[in-house]
Amino acid sequence: MFINPVKFKIIPDNSISFKAGQTSIFADFDKTYTPFSHAQMCYDETLPEGSEKRYLFNDYFQKIKDFSDTAKGKVLLTITTGRNISEYKYVEKRIKDKNLNYFSPDAVVTRDGGDRFVKQNDRWQKDKTKSDDIEKSAGGWDSLDIKIAIKNIIRREFKNPAFIESPVNRTKDDYGEMSLEAQLDNLPPQQAQNYVSFTKDEDNAIEIAFSNNLPTERIKKDIEDYLNKNQIKAVVKHYPKDYNGYCPQIVNGQKSIEPGNKMFIKPAPEDKLISKLYDVKQALKNVVTNNTNDLIIAAGDEGNDEEMLNPLNYLDLYGINIDKTKPYEELLKDEKILSSIAQMPFCAIIVGGSQKLDHLRHLDVLLKEKGINKFVCIKDSLDKDNGFLKAIKTAMFDYAQQNPEYSFEMGMDLYMSLVDAGGSLWA
Repeated sequence: MFINPVKFKIIPDNSISFKAGQTSIFADFDKTYTPFSHAQMCYDETLPEGSEKRYLFNDYFQKIKDFSDTAKGKVLLTITTGRNISEYKYVEKRIKDKNLNYFSPDAVVTRDGGDRFVKQNDRWQKDKTKSDDIEKSAGGWDSLDIKIAIKNIIRREFKNPAFIESPVNRTKDDYGEMSLEAQLDNLPPQQAQNYVSFTKDEDNAIEIAFSNNLPTERIKKDIEDYLNKNQIKAVVKHYPKDYNGYCPQIVNGQKSIEPGNKMFIKPAPEDKLISKLYDVKQALKNVVTNNTNDLIIAAGDEGNDEEMLNPLNYLDLYGINIDKTKPYEELLKDEKILSSIAQMPFCAIIVGGSQKLDHLRHLDVLLKEKGINKFVCIKDSLDKDNGFLKAIKTAMFDYAQQNPEYSFEMGMDLYMSLVDAGGSLWA
């Protein structure tokens, strides 16, 4: 059974109503929102009928769906992920094919802060407003024009490259017919061994997978020179061996699966590489500016979530610029910083035990010593006693104690569903 969520009304960033009492959740996908692996969600033989893992999967998402029903549009869920939209849609489809419960979010932000998609008539539609904003603030960033320039650069550096577009630059084992491997299977070997594969349908990121035959170091330098010359604010990252994304290589007609030879180009609006922080900060800015009594929650488990989880990264919304080289103990001696964090309508949920987030757990300890609750830390989203949904309820309950208007506007049914969770203030 594939659960169709309550059709939440998507409220554009620039039109949040005053005194709304809304909660906007920005959750990482893998290991945060979904505590199941790609293989468990997508491979045919996993989560079979009658298995305990299948029961846990269905029960986990049923409880999230039930909570959404209680919220009646007062809680908006955005998945913010490193995946592209084709990768995300593939996972949703495989879950549906396997007749599993799943609660689909209201929006998806891809590529760690890239494109934003919203659900309209059960289809994912790109939010062009965000793309337009990034183009203006990143020196005229236009992915289509940049792709054309990159293709010209590659043609100068390598004779007869085979340009293709693939939904996902990965293998068939992981993404079936949407994969780069499936595209290469349809090419003659002499072309397949010199491929350059751009992923489809992306405005705010460019991913390229290369055959190992191409001179990618020279290509990277030429792309950087082009961007600098045209004053386009962007960052180029090259991973000659991407162990997070395996790709096929064709040599003398023989195929092997190896760590991908990949390049990522992303815009840097306001001279800062776009990340998951971008969308969360825009949402929090609207709450602070309009005094809406809304709450923003960010949830994640790894280093690519760090920026959006750190409340210090939002202090400039209160006119405070901090020296990030100073230790937290020194920064928290400043009463203005403390009071701004205390009133900030924000909570971060840290999932798991990644060492890359240890410093945020330390910040949590320091803030709690001063009576400020801005973090909820859990070991596993699936934990029946202290999992993802419990963390959401705890964050909302704590903020409701701090902001009576927020608790009033959410309605009695939703508020009472939070009481069961308790909260940091009840611990």
